[in-house]
Amino acid sequence: MKTLYKQYIVVTLAVIVASITLSMLLLGQIYNAQVQPNTDAQNFEVAQEVKQILSTMPGDSYDAYFKSIAKFGYQLTISDAAGETTHYGNPFKKADVTPEMSAIIGTDQVYHGIQDYKETFFFMNHFANDVQNTIGVPFLLNGEPHALFIRQGNATLFSEMHFLIVGFIVISAIIILGTMVLLARQLVQPLKQLQQATEQIAQENYDIELNIERDDELGHLATQFQKMAKRLAENDQTKKDFINNVSHDFQSPLLNIQGYANVLKDADNTEEERIQYLEIIEQETKRLSALTKQLLLLSSLDQKNLPIDKKHYALDQQLKERVFSKRWKLDDKQMELVYELEPIEIFADQHLLEQVWDNLLSNAIRYSEDRGKIVVSCSKKGDVVQVVMQDYGIGIPEEALEKVKERFYRV
Repeated sequence: MKTLYKQYIVVTLAVIVASITLSMLLLGQIYNAQVQPNTDAQNFEVAQEVKQILSTMPGDSYDAYFKSIAKFGYQLTISDAAGETTHYGNPFKKADVTPEMSAIIGTDQVYHGIQDYKETFFFMNHFANDVQNTIGVPFLLNGEPHALFIRQGNATLFSEMHFLIVGFIVISAIIILGTMVLLARQLVQPLKQLQQATEQIAQENYDIELNIERDDELGHLATQFQKMAKRLAENDQTKKDFINNVSHDFQSPLLNIQGYANVLKDADNTEEERIQYLEIIEQETKRLSALTKQLLLLSSLDQKNLPIDKKHYALDQQLKERVFSKRWKLDDKQMELVYELEPIEIFADQHLLEQVWDNLLSNAIRYSEDRGKIVVSCSKKGDVVQVVMQDYGIGIPEEALEKVKERFYRV
């Protein structure tokens, strides 16, 4: 697998190589257009001065003069009509004088080897240590026609400033490459954290902490990723709560049906009691049917898009039905039930409030002692309807009151 880090390094190196290649091509064009002609002209001026001085010198001092010029960093080749050559200064790597070069002997022509030299690539022609890469001028030596071929040696061309420039370029390239590597590592490290976090989420582990503090796109991505993980954790918890709610909401009507079914087995029940118990069982089965339709409502509550079905109905009648549905539980625990219900009509979701009253009554019975007492009342004061379900059971510890509204919290 190609990692992003390796790809980044490869791309960086490719960009550097491409930049260097393009730079060399451009430098080659600049060298061919400006530097090469200028260098040729400068060396031609030197050759002309040497030729002029030679014309005024005695014949026995030529050799010493050529040696003195070579000491100033020049490379010289003297060629006669017979093709014999003499070299001064650092020797040429390629020292063969071509017929084209020899053709200027005894004429007024000039050999512009520096301007026309194309043996190597780009601007490296400037440093070619070849006798053909010279300026050639004809002159007389002891009355005999000769040719002088001259150029500056590479040691002279590479001055201290040139070495500084080359060193600057090399050091800059190393620093740039090192910086790119560090930047690549800083870029890839957050992505590795995000990759590991993604793997944890795939394993349903949503407790993720990303140590990415950046004020850029990666930092924004990390922030949004953590928000996503938190949202997934909430959805996962909602799913678990949904299962708990299903179990919790189905338990009460099922227990009621089971309880009254057991009561119906008693042969001492009157016909009126049997009908009443059967009606309660029927109500509880209807309630189960309604609960199956409301299972999705719990999920909708968490997602804040619950469709509330409000209508006008009698609150006192609803409370009375809920109280009677718990009658068998009250009888089992020999508990006293007192209810004071004013005739009140409200505009609300009947099924949701039914679950509220059922939960409160179930808890009141469950946590009350045998032969206890439960009081249920509803009253209206102005625009406020008050429902009270009071028991005399074990109560709730004061330190747990703050957690009463938490789902399924128990003490």
